[in-house]
Amino acid sequence: MNGIHVFLNGYRGLPVVDALHDGGHRIDSIVVPEGRQVAGLRERCDEGRIRAQEVRDVNDVGFLDRLRAADPILFVVAGFSAIFKPALIDLPRLGTINLHAGPLPRYRGGSPLNWQLINGESTAGISVIRMDARIDSGPVLAEESFPIRSSDTIADLHREANRRFPQLVLDAIAALECNAGRVQDDGAACYWHQRADADGRLDIARLSAIEVDRMVRALTRPYPGAFVHAGGRKVRVFAARVPDLVLRGVPGRICWIEGQGPYLVCADRAILITEYLIEGEPAHRLRHGEHVN
Repeated sequence: MNGIHVFLNGYRGLPVVDALHDGGHRIDSIVVPEGRQVAGLRERCDEGRIRAQEVRDVNDVGFLDRLRAADPILFVVAGFSAIFKPALIDLPRLGTINLHAGPLPRYRGGSPLNWQLINGESTAGISVIRMDARIDSGPVLAEESFPIRSSDTIADLHREANRRFPQLVLDAIAALECNAGRVQDDGAACYWHQRADADGRLDIARLSAIEVDRMVRALTRPYPGAFVHAGGRKVRVFAARVPDLVLRGVPGRICWIEGQGPYLVCADRAILITEYLIEGEPAHRLRHGEHVN
């Protein structure tokens, strides 16, 4: 297929560009947000004779006119952080497809991989849909799922999703060309909001140790990390595990036992914190008997 334009921010989109190129598809341009530095973009553009475009507003009339003049066949959106309005979505002859890192319609909206991990799902789902004017509601052209292991972090899930998305895009294009796809059941839809850093506070009095473990793994690097407060300081938690040792008590209490710790008592039992950072005091450590909230 010729006349493909890929909208990306880098980490998810470039492998899709490679798969399209290797699959014999012709990419006319790659669009990135203005000022976005994407490692490897220039090399791919030079190799494939692809035009790179930076844009401040994808819905700008002048930008739409330039795209229209190129007679686009298909837009592929791979992690581009902007809302596409109907005039842009409907511009290509075959429409616009979007990579969504969640199973649909149960995980519409933002941060779907983070939410799946937080919610304790046993598998993670990813989808490629044909975009419409609503959020994540278009027909599903291709979808896949993979196991979430008990030790997986959000970085692991992103890595696996990004490994699978390129083939999924090729499958979606094949489905689009033969007018196939699964219509979503709006009655079963659930929207999840885009997570912000403030959502990462660990409510220790309410959450079990297993729930804290899931939140820590869902919000660790490349995200800022889950956090608690101790003595007015923010403590970022990047890794933790539910230990064999069963320790219970007042939720929020920090304990060290036989030199091991810090253990943080949760709603049901303690979790062992294995990597953390006290903001402003990186060399300090949590003390026995200290309380967090």
